[in-house]
Amino acid sequence: MRFGFVGPSYTVQSGAVASEECINLFAETNESGGPFDIAQAYGGREYASLKSYFWTPGLAVFAALPQGPVRGSFLTNGRLFAVGGSSFIELQNDGSQTTWGTIASDGNPASIAFNGIQLLIVSGGKAYCFTLATNALLDVTDQLAGTPIQCDYSDTYFIVCFANSNKYQMSQVLDGTTWPGQLVNEVSVFPDNIVSIIVNHRELWVFGSKRSQPYQDTGSAEVFDPIPGALIEVGCAATFSVSRLDNSVFWIGMDERGAAIAWRSNGYTPQRISTHAVEVWLSKQTNVASLVSYSYQDRGHLFWVLYVPGGDCSWVYDVGESLWHKRAAWVNGIYKPHFSWNHVYAFGKHLVGDWNSANLYEMSVSYYDDNGTQIRRLRQAPTVKQELERVYHSELKVDFDVGLGPQPPLLDGNNAPRAPQAMLQWSDDGGKTWSSEHWRGCGMAGQTMTYVRWQRLGQSRRRVYRMVMTDPIPWCIVDAYLRTGNAQQS
Repeated sequence: MRFGFVGPSYTVQSGAVASEECINLFAETNESGGPFDIAQAYGGREYASLKSYFWTPGLAVFAALPQGPVRGSFLTNGRLFAVGGSSFIELQNDGSQTTWGTIASDGNPASIAFNGIQLLIVSGGKAYCFTLATNALLDVTDQLAGTPIQCDYSDTYFIVCFANSNKYQMSQVLDGTTWPGQLVNEVSVFPDNIVSIIVNHRELWVFGSKRSQPYQDTGSAEVFDPIPGALIEVGCAATFSVSRLDNSVFWIGMDERGAAIAWRSNGYTPQRISTHAVEVWLSKQTNVASLVSYSYQDRGHLFWVLYVPGGDCSWVYDVGESLWHKRAAWVNGIYKPHFSWNHVYAFGKHLVGDWNSANLYEMSVSYYDDNGTQIRRLRQAPTVKQELERVYHSELKVDFDVGLGPQPPLLDGNNAPRAPQAMLQWSDDGGKTWSSEHWRGCGMAGQTMTYVRWQRLGQSRRRVYRMVMTDPIPWCIVDAYLRTGNAQQS
């Protein structure tokens, strides 16, 4: 029988309720319906699996910047710029670099916007204007009405918001070197300070800690005015959590009742997209205000990636599938957040900045490790039980895409060729303790008829299976099937 092997990460307060994990794998719906399965057809269902697992991309160094971390990047007019530590750098498609100046750094993300002529960089409580025609970098902070924390662009204006302030300010039209005092606006529709801003569909979204308000360019003296009836009764918990994706705004919310729910805009109505598993994890983080998100599209999937400093993973929301999975680096035997916290698509590559080093990585499904670090892919399946009676587990079959071992082949501890392997463990107490490891080969190169199964798996009242793959190949799991004996009364 199928038992829901392919699914999301979903672990809540108690492993007895749900302890599913999906790390460095993501589920994809087979839009043709999936492979035909005769056994399922007899049960009135013609297809064996609607979702299967594919491997998440690996990382390779595109460029090592002079300083780290890589705090932001931006592509415009075919020119790629990045902020590494306190260096403002331009990169070519071969990774070669030119440093155009030094900017303030506080270790937080750098915010970058473009007006068609200039870049505005907000970093370390300072604002800088870079003119593309002259490659001149100018500090414009002394013209601003506060300490800038974030910037964006709309309708010929650069816009910045300030730390501990309910004000935002606009530049002169198409001129980030000039910031008139009369273009300072004060939020009046809610009493909070501004936490974050973003421009979406030419609307300026202004987030407070408890409420949010979209603004539009009305041509008035203030330029941007509140959109009537659009006040949102949800604020923002983290300045850099706000992203544009799928023609919507995504963010981590907060209001007077609590925090740490993930929202997306549906018009001016916030729509909850986080699950209780995501919310439980966020509630355990002591620095949700430092959360950073980015979005990207790959292989037809729209992904929203959440990074929290000091966490044990990065959470990723797949918009099309409406499912969450985790991405994590395997370092010294423990999981850490994925080595990325910003993204730019440049030169036909997905480039991501490392929060932990000066590396700007290319992220690609063609890479099967993270810059030489092993990727540990893990699936912890739903609990298998039958009214807490003893169930005998005869066989677990996993439908891998087999025979994908590399050439030259992998080597075992005796330097003998070996096939890529998958490891199975199980827990009979809700994931508190685990069995020994049971390894099976998944086919050397060309061994496309390899059959992967585990037999005589014992009995349990409540069984959770966990599978781990670490070998550097393109891992794909179509589905898994469990054969059990009759439940026994006891």
